[in-house]
Amino acid sequence: MDNIKYNQIRYNRKRQWYRLTLGMGQLINYPIINTLWLLLGAGIWGLVKLKQLFEMGVDVPELLAPIFNGSIMFFIIVVPIFIAVGIIQGLGEITARKDEANVFRAFSDRRDVKNEAPILIYKKKLKGKNVIVREFYTTIPMERWQQKKEAISDIMNIHFVADLEYGGEYNGNRIVMKSAKGRANAKKEVLYDDIF
Repeated sequence: MDNIKYNQIRYNRKRQWYRLTLGMGQLINYPIINTLWLLLGAGIWGLVKLKQLFEMGVDVPELLAPIFNGSIMFFIIVVPIFIAVGIIQGLGEITARKDEANVFRAFSDRRDVKNEAPILIYKKKLKGKNVIVREFYTTIPMERWQQKKEAISDIMNIHFVADLEYGGEYNGNRIVMKSAKGRANAKKEVLYDDIF
C-alpha cells in the first residue's frame, strides 16, 4: 500500500470517529434532539411485534427453531444499533458540513487542503454568551491558520473573540476557534479639521 492510500484510509477513519463524537456532543448540548430515540424505541417495539406475528405465521421445524429464533433476535438487536450509530453520525455530519465547507473555501490554495481538509471535532455555543467554540482536526500548520484568519472571518461571517489556539497540551493537530456571529467593523478614527 502506498503512502497516499494509507493516509487517505487513516483520514477517513479519523473523520468517521470525529463525526461520531461530534454527534454525541450535539446530543448532550441540545437535549431536544434526544426525542429521536423515542422514534427508534417505537421502531424497535414494532419490530418485536412483527417478530411475534412472523413466528405465529411461519411453521419452523423443531430442529431449526433455535437457529430461526436466534437469527431473528440477532436482527432485532443489531439493526437498531446500526440505526442508532447512523443517527449519531448523521447529526455530526449535519453539524460539521457548513463549517468545514467554509474553512475549506478559506484555504482555497490546493496545497493546504489537497489530501486532508480540516475536520470539525467539537462545536458548542457557550451559555449566556454569543460565543461559539469550534475545534478542528487539521494537518495545516498554525502559521497558515493565522494567515487565513481574515478570510475565515469573511467567509463564515464571524469575528474572533480570542486568538486561535492549539486544542490540546500535546496535540498540535487541533485548532480551537472562539468566535461570535457578525463580522467586526473596521475601527474608524475621528477626523478633525484644523481649518474651522
